[in-house]
Amino acid sequence: MHTNVMDLTEPQPRASVFALLAYGFRPFFLLAALYAALAIPVYLFWLEGFGDAPQRMPVAVWHAHEMLFGFAAAALGGFLLTGVPNWTGAPAVAGARLGVLVALWLLGRAAMRLMDPLPWQIVAAADLLFLPALAGAVAPAVIRANNRRNYVFFVLIALLTVANALVHLEAGGVLDEGRRGLFLALDILLLMITVVSGRIVPAFTGTFLHVSRPGSSGIAPWPALERLCIASMAVVAVADLAFGDGHLVVGYACLCAAVVLAVRLARWRTASTIRTPILFILHAGVAWLVLGLAARGLALTAGVLPPIAALHILTMGAIGTMIMGVMSRAALGHTGRIMKAPPAMVVAYVLLALAVVARLAGVLLAEELAPHLLTCAGILWTAAFGLFAAVIAPMVLLPRADSRPG
Repeated sequence: MHTNVMDLTEPQPRASVFALLAYGFRPFFLLAALYAALAIPVYLFWLEGFGDAPQRMPVAVWHAHEMLFGFAAAALGGFLLTGVPNWTGAPAVAGARLGVLVALWLLGRAAMRLMDPLPWQIVAAADLLFLPALAGAVAPAVIRANNRRNYVFFVLIALLTVANALVHLEAGGVLDEGRRGLFLALDILLLMITVVSGRIVPAFTGTFLHVSRPGSSGIAPWPALERLCIASMAVVAVADLAFGDGHLVVGYACLCAAVVLAVRLARWRTASTIRTPILFILHAGVAWLVLGLAARGLALTAGVLPPIAALHILTMGAIGTMIMGVMSRAALGHTGRIMKAPPAMVVAYVLLALAVVARLAGVLLAEELAPHLLTCAGILWTAAFGLFAAVIAPMVLLPRADSRPG
């Protein structure tokens, strides 16, 4: 069975179970939003010297790790557990099996919070369990359906697991590769966004244009450009791993990827979606990706801005925005609601964009303003995902609005 990678409008029917564990998007998208909202205030408190920050790794490394392997990994789990039944026609992972995956994710977060009194090997083992378990839960259905198009996700999950292991090996004093592991994880997530956005954004936009503008030609596919976009992001990942995140080669790779992805985005008729927030946010996420790659390239090749600015365009902007956009469509479509963002959800989109702007301003403006703008960015980010969690909570905690299974 060959279907779109991100057909998030209709789930496969299944027997009735506790609503939160009826489908993968329900617990994991809620956990992703809640963790995004809660982890940042903890990080900011630790930066100010409050509380018992971990001593085994720098606070900034803990922050980066938890955003990549906590927040983003939860969103990835919800995406795959929701997408695979649509790709393959297999029943969704639900009930006790889904509960085990949730428990493994929570175990990793607890281990990372309580890492100091525990042997680093125990912390690493607890944190490394989730991604392989996620792959093991969905891989049999993909393999049985011979759904080769999506085998790439299992390769990327394996690489994410390796990246996580590198961070833990540094924390344990075995290797000096933790930073390289973090950048490998970042690059893999950006590569996933490149793959997924290339499938869903033109498809959703084309459908929108056909409905809103009868007779519209839609967006013609360009497979060669799509392959080039994916290849360019893969080159960035290889360059980061081989040369280190500050190398000139990485900068040029980022600039090349930015150009290719900008050409792709220019074909997607973004301007036509501005009045449709549920669709525009996906375009915005890709735009942040292009800007972030360009900024990182310029930072490394010309030194025109601090690399940390580019890093937050890619993390807060590209990853944060795409995750919120994808979670929005799943929460609405898979709970039997109209595919239109409620006003509070749109406010969350705006707050997230303002958080990115505030974080960039804290890097680029006067040094004395930096701590205040960092706090402002954290508050805006927390408000965005806290509000988003409040909006989707009744959707994922209660049965579908149309009384269908799922």
